[in-house]
Amino acid sequence: MAGLSLKHIYKVYTGRKTTKKHPIKFVVNKIRKKEEQKPAVEKRSGDFVAVKDFNMEIEDGEFIVFVGPSGCGKSTTIRMIAGLEDISGGELLIDGVLVNDVAPKDRDIAMVFQSYALYPHMTAQQNIEFALKLRRIPVEKKDKDGNPVLAIDKKKIKEIKEKIKTVEYDLEDTEDEENIKLLTERKVKLEQDLKYYSETPVQAYSYRRMSKEEISAKVQWAAKILGIEELLDNKPAEMSGGQRQRIALGRAMVRGPKVFLLDEPLSNLDAKLRASMRQEIVKLHNELKTTFIYVTHDQVEAMTMGTRIVVMKLGVVQQIDTPTNLYDYPDNKFVAGFIGTPQMNFTDVTIKKAGKKLEITFANGQTVAYSLDSLRTIDGAYLDGQPHEVTLGIRGEHITAGAEKVEGGIETTLSVKEVLGGTTQLFVKLTEDGPDYIVSVPARTNFESGDRIYISFKEQNIHLFDKQTEMSIMSRETGNKN
Repeated sequence: MAGLSLKHIYKVYTGRKTTKKHPIKFVVNKIRKKEEQKPAVEKRSGDFVAVKDFNMEIEDGEFIVFVGPSGCGKSTTIRMIAGLEDISGGELLIDGVLVNDVAPKDRDIAMVFQSYALYPHMTAQQNIEFALKLRRIPVEKKDKDGNPVLAIDKKKIKEIKEKIKTVEYDLEDTEDEENIKLLTERKVKLEQDLKYYSETPVQAYSYRRMSKEEISAKVQWAAKILGIEELLDNKPAEMSGGQRQRIALGRAMVRGPKVFLLDEPLSNLDAKLRASMRQEIVKLHNELKTTFIYVTHDQVEAMTMGTRIVVMKLGVVQQIDTPTNLYDYPDNKFVAGFIGTPQMNFTDVTIKKAGKKLEITFANGQTVAYSLDSLRTIDGAYLDGQPHEVTLGIRGEHITAGAEKVEGGIETTLSVKEVLGGTTQLFVKLTEDGPDYIVSVPARTNFESGDRIYISFKEQNIHLFDKQTEMSIMSRETGNKN
């Protein structure tokens, strides 16, 4: 078990030049035995920042979920933690130890991928124990008097030299100032490490393989927790998707890692099985009490599994918080729209303070006044008595609908009705050519398309966002100074 610290983590994919130095065409020509060719015309793809300034402290035993749309950087981040991607800048610490340049196999991390990656010709037991059979356990070398044996770590020196070459190559190939700064800092740190390991003897190790008894005990332990004891003699082709995923989890468990990394492990399962496996993974976390980091694009998985959720967009962290806080107090419009099903409704409005009330004017010209004491605290810059254009957000379950006009009600027109059994979703329009807004009511209704419906909002659940920055202009406390 371990805590993690991510400090100013960057991942930059450097653009490449297609010249003889970076020999895309040159290699092809060489293969064809055409030695004398003109160098390729220099081209360049821009540097791509996949993750930008990621900062987070993960406590030992937490269940952290990275969520966001495709291409937001969540899988890249988890791969940097695993060591499958180099870190362009920043520091990654596991249990307080810097691991930027530690090989993946030495980080004591287990990873479960979207694909089960099981060997089809092996039984479940053979798949689970395969890594254990290959694993070599380090044993500290000691002299005849029991004192530690120290030596220069030549293997570590070789690894660092290879990393320095890679950084130098990227430095030659980038023109982005921010990337140059990150790579230069990384090179300086690697050179310091190289000097240290070249001059300083460190603990020497010998390695042994695990015994059959040790391996068998670990496999049986994992099988009992996952409920797959009867599947150990079966091959993957004889199992369902959920059973295969349990085998993949068991293969990770037996390593006894400090951290579990799960990269969209349920994406290949059907909806019913995904719901079942979500519960199984949560139970597994509660049983093992190990740090879990889970990647998904499904906000339902994020809300139901994580103790904290990291919402990402275009490589930038938008908000890190508990599921309920993300739902109730989103920091910006993106988080508000991404978290929650159905999506939060958004509409451009004009707000103006009038005495002890806030007047909100909608696109169809209707104005509703709300008591400032009932609303969450609004940034004072928007309460100067002048009109301000903002975006109003409200979730469908925080809207009431009726056929009769009431105080604070807004007139709309029903376009579509969806009956979902215990609840009904009404899609209403403020203006004839405007977008639909979703109203979720907890019962069936007699409304039909084209009916006039009056909707009203629960004041404490209204969200207001700056129209330009899309950041929330409301705090988490209720009440405004008048």
